[in-house]
Amino acid sequence: MAVGQTALDKSPTILKGDPSLANPTISNPEFGDASYPGGLDPFYHGRDILACGAEPNSACPGGSEHSKRPVLLEKMQDLNAKTQATSSLQAEFWSQSFIDAIAETDSFRSLLNGVLGGATIPDSELGKKLDMVFRLIVLNEERNVNRDFFAVEYGGFDAHFEMVSGLNTKLRVINDAIYGFRQELKAKTLIDGSTLWDKVTLVMSSEFGRTVSPNSSAGTDHGWGGNAVVMGGKVNGGKIFGLHPSTYNPSDDYNTG
Repeated sequence: MAVGQTALDKSPTILKGDPSLANPTISNPEFGDASYPGGLDPFYHGRDILACGAEPNSACPGGSEHSKRPVLLEKMQDLNAKTQATSSLQAEFWSQSFIDAIAETDSFRSLLNGVLGGATIPDSELGKKLDMVFRLIVLNEERNVNRDFFAVEYGGFDAHFEMVSGLNTKLRVINDAIYGFRQELKAKTLIDGSTLWDKVTLVMSSEFGRTVSPNSSAGTDHGWGGNAVVMGGKVNGGKIFGLHPSTYNPSDDYNTG
């Protein structure tokens, strides 16, 4: 990333507050701009209000979800690509970082378009995340990497109410997503006869434990401990480490609630 010399030369002058060097500012579109009818910035709403009126219209630039991104992207690139003699170091750094991020995103999008998602990975919240991980693993050579670390999150386990019904649904989502992820990786055979599943280690852990005793709302509250599950093609599994509580008696030292 390059930073122009003017950024260093002019910063002291700008910081001193010389009004003759004022840069144009962009108003917060959420609060409006008096230069537009109704105080609305058209690109905040994804359409040209001046040409199309105040109501959303799919015939207007950016009026539909499909056309909104190109219109906004063009304006953002135009805004962030400009540097002036009075541009500060921070402004140039931001502009270059923004442009680099757009380029990297487009590059990733092009790569991902060439890889189909896993047919057995469900279209659930967690399934979509693991499907993206699967596609990135398949593209490891195209991405010029030989080792990756991916992290996905699936929340909603803070079960203070109706734990049994909620947990049953959540665990089913996890089971189906991991099963599909595993099946897709096992179906990808490598030159040495192994599969992608043999190259992957999946670690699933909880944020924190729950109380042994339920609360008055058929749920559980925050407790000590937690759990972790490790699986993978080369993991020597089928083992449980740690001890289960010997009793659920409220007087037990391990029962904190």
